[in-house]
Amino acid sequence: MNLKSKLGLIAAGTAALALFPAAAMAKDGPYVGVSGGVALPNDSNNSGSFDATVPATDDFGAIPAGTPLGWNTEFDTGYAINGQVGYAFDNGFRIEVEGAYTRYGVDTHTGLTVGGANIDSVDVAVLTRGAPAAANPTVGAVIADGQGRVSNFGLFGNVFYDIDTGSSFKPFVGAGLGYQWADVRYRPSGVDVADDNDGGLAYQLMAGASVALSDSAELFGQYTWRDRTDTANVPLNLLPANLGVETGQSIISAGVRIKLGQ
Repeated sequence: MNLKSKLGLIAAGTAALALFPAAAMAKDGPYVGVSGGVALPNDSNNSGSFDATVPATDDFGAIPAGTPLGWNTEFDTGYAINGQVGYAFDNGFRIEVEGAYTRYGVDTHTGLTVGGANIDSVDVAVLTRGAPAAANPTVGAVIADGQGRVSNFGLFGNVFYDIDTGSSFKPFVGAGLGYQWADVRYRPSGVDVADDNDGGLAYQLMAGASVALSDSAELFGQYTWRDRTDTANVPLNLLPANLGVETGQSIISAGVRIKLGQ
C-alpha cells in the first residue's frame, strides 16, 4: 500500500468518526483502552555477514568469514492488537503505557547476494554445499517461496495531545518511545533459514481522532508509524551468518477508551 492510499484510509476513517452524533465530552482522569487493526509492513532489505568461513568443496570456493550477504523480503498485510493504560489531563495532554503486538507473513524473498554478487540464478548447492545437479533448483527459485512470518511485541510510553474542537470530536497527535522484540522466522520452501528473536529501542508516531460516546467512553481511530532505531539481528540456521531484518510498519487501527472512576 502506497502513502497516498494510507492517507486516504486515514481521511476516510476520520470522516466516518465525524458522522457519529454528538455525545457528552469524556472527562479527564485515568483510562484503559484496547484497539486492533491492520499492520502494513515495509519491505525488509535484509543485510548481514558470515560469522565463520564456509569451507571450499570440489565444486565451490570458500566463503570467508566477514563476507556480506543480503536479500530483499516482501511481507503480506498482517494484524495488530494493542492495549493502553493512561491518564488524560485537562490541558489536552495524555500520557499512557501501551503494549503492542503485530504479526505478518512473508510474501517472497528475492535478490540474494553474497559478497555483492547476486546468486539467484546459481544452483542452490552453493549454499547447501551439496553436489550441483541439473535437477537442483536455483537459489532464486528456493527463496521465492514465501513461507515464514515476523512477530513484533513492544512496550511504549506515549504522549498525546488532543485538539479541543468544542465538540465530542477531537483530533490528536502523539509520539512514543519504548522497546520492541522481533521474532523472525524465515522458511522459504520449507528450509529453516532463520528462527530467532532480537530486541531493541523503538519509537512510534501517531495521528488520529476520537469521538465521545458517553461521559466515560470514546471511540478512536489511529494511524501509527512504528520502527526500531536498529535492525533485528538474528542468526541464520542454514549458514554460519547473521542477518539484520528491518521492522518498519504502518498500522491502521480502531478502538475504545474507557475512563475509570466516571
